[in-house]
Amino acid sequence: MSERVISLLEQVLAEQQKQTDLLEQIATQNLALIEALADDVEVDPDAPPLTYLSGAPCR
Repeated sequence: MSERVISLLEQVLAEQQKQTDLLEQIATQNLALIEALADDVEVDPDAPPLTYLSGAPCR
């Protein structure tokens, strides 16, 4: 391969690595947000169920 092609492939790889790092960062932040939201919800044990055991919503 020519040096130009190799250089372009190296640039693409570097950008893909940056993108992967950013996606991992987003995933980590989303997980932290989901966990924080889950911790914030208090379940009332006396409340009627929202779904049947099959997962179908109650009317």
